[in-house]
Amino acid sequence: MLRKLRSRRRPRYGTHVCAFIAAFLLLLSVSILYNRLSTDRHSHHSRHHNSNELTFDPLLEEADPNDRNSSDDRIDELDDGVQEDPDSRVQDEEDILRNLDADEDENDQSRVSKYYFDHVQGVIRRSFDKRSIDQWEDYASFDSNWDSSTTSINLAFSSDDVALDDNVRRKVAEVKGIEDALLLTVGHRVSPLREGWGDWFEKKSDFLRRDRMFKSNLELLNPLNNPFLQDPDGAGVTGLTKGDKLIQKRIIHEFKKVPFSSKNPDNPDTKSKGTNGLSEERKGGNSKVESVHEASKAETKIAERRTLDDNGDSKTQFEFSGQIYADGKRWGYFPGLNPRLSFSNFMDAFFRKGKCSMRVFMVWNSPPWMFSVRHQRSLESLLFHHQDACVVFFSETLELNFFDSFVKDGFKVAVAMPNLDELLKDTPTHEFASVWFEWRKTKFYPTHYSELIRLAALYKYGGIYLDSDIKVLKPLHSLSNTLGFEDDSSASSLNGAVMAFRKHSPFIMECLKELYASYDETSLRWNGADLLSRVRTKFLHEENRVKNQKELNLQPYSAFFPISRNNITRYFRAPTTDVERFDEEALYKKIVNESFAFHLWNSLTHSLVPDPESLVARLINQHCIRCSDVL
Repeated sequence: MLRKLRSRRRPRYGTHVCAFIAAFLLLLSVSILYNRLSTDRHSHHSRHHNSNELTFDPLLEEADPNDRNSSDDRIDELDDGVQEDPDSRVQDEEDILRNLDADEDENDQSRVSKYYFDHVQGVIRRSFDKRSIDQWEDYASFDSNWDSSTTSINLAFSSDDVALDDNVRRKVAEVKGIEDALLLTVGHRVSPLREGWGDWFEKKSDFLRRDRMFKSNLELLNPLNNPFLQDPDGAGVTGLTKGDKLIQKRIIHEFKKVPFSSKNPDNPDTKSKGTNGLSEERKGGNSKVESVHEASKAETKIAERRTLDDNGDSKTQFEFSGQIYADGKRWGYFPGLNPRLSFSNFMDAFFRKGKCSMRVFMVWNSPPWMFSVRHQRSLESLLFHHQDACVVFFSETLELNFFDSFVKDGFKVAVAMPNLDELLKDTPTHEFASVWFEWRKTKFYPTHYSELIRLAALYKYGGIYLDSDIKVLKPLHSLSNTLGFEDDSSASSLNGAVMAFRKHSPFIMECLKELYASYDETSLRWNGADLLSRVRTKFLHEENRVKNQKELNLQPYSAFFPISRNNITRYFRAPTTDVERFDEEALYKKIVNESFAFHLWNSLTHSLVPDPESLVARLINQHCIRCSDVL
């Protein structure tokens, strides 16, 4: 075996031989190229010299063209001439050659112009002078039809031979240092180059800064921008998948609908029917899809009583006509509210006029196209149990009217872009607002941003925070100052996917202090689940531990996380044996009867599609309003 490997080895000096051959061929090609260039130059010089002799040699010119037909022998005439002195003949030849050289110089000088017109740039350029430096004279003026009193040609050139005017040269002369070249304002000195477009420069930089604010870190995963994520069977690089085509048809169908139907007198029979249908749906957790659709239609008919502005039908219809985005002056959207309210005023107006039975907060940092049916089912399960709840999505990426379809159905769902300066005011973490631009460049910014927003929102407004992948199974009215363990292990940590706390909770304040004191941008869980566990240990072992126990109620893992992150993937598959089917049925009944919510662990399962008969699919399809697989 070793002999075969040795026989396959290349010669030791093979690389050197190849390098020597390459160098030899390179030298040979250079020498051939040099010989050709020198030969062409010599032949060109010879042809030029011969043409000059043919042009200017008087011995070859005939004195009279009419004498060409004469039969006289001119050679004989010269032979018969008087013999001249050899010295005088040599002197005459020297005079002739001197005159020929002078005539040649004059002709060359007359043929070469000192200026030429550049058709590409549309300017007149000065040609290079090929004479010797000893023969240089003063520059001759450019003779043209222009009026010399009104037009002048400056003899200053930039690096690309484009003439500069006096204004540019004056500006360059005023530049004193690198600060002026970079258009910086140092002290009271302003760069002279900022004159005329300094304001545009500042406005452009401000626009770019604001533009980066509203961009997502995951925008590269958008199939419309990334050809590698697009359907290879589609037409062109921007072809739509089958799911995209279904969504496109759904959107076109929604555009054809009228946002609000005309008001009809309330029908008691219809109203009672819708109410009874919804109550029956609550009692029976596994009711049929048809009854759910009927209840949804009944809720749509009585949706007008849930809107914040009962008299703003025309205004609401206009607002639903297009997308609405946050622009630095508009921080949130809900029909009937002033669009120019500040962030804090918008939140107060939304909660005050909505007459909310519960305040629920969610955070969305991904692009809008990543909001899937799974997330919509989670929102539907919340609204199924709490129809009068006010739900606020804090997001930098979603359109402000992203959930307008739910608002049309009478639910109070709003999107707001957090103003960190207002949200974090009077908290230990207010400094994060001043370093936001640099903070968003860190690796785990989306996760850390969500953890900060949920703590600040709970402390300032009070309510319930839910992750977007939490499926609500029971009403959450009984939760107060509540956190849940992640699993059943002895070293289990707390998880912040479900948090319910009152306004100005002392536990949340301790979490904000700990976040500011021990923030680590390189760790994923240190500022989230681990932070809650650290604060819980210290909070329950202080001097006033009896009082603090009332401010923190801990729920077992079965309340919010009946299936741990380590076992969640197996329940996306349908059971294959009778034993597995029996175990999953028992687990399903236990979750439905004992758990408040079910965590889908979307960070681990976002790429998985549950089987129709799997445990996860049964839980996702439970307590839905629209129960549709299309957004």
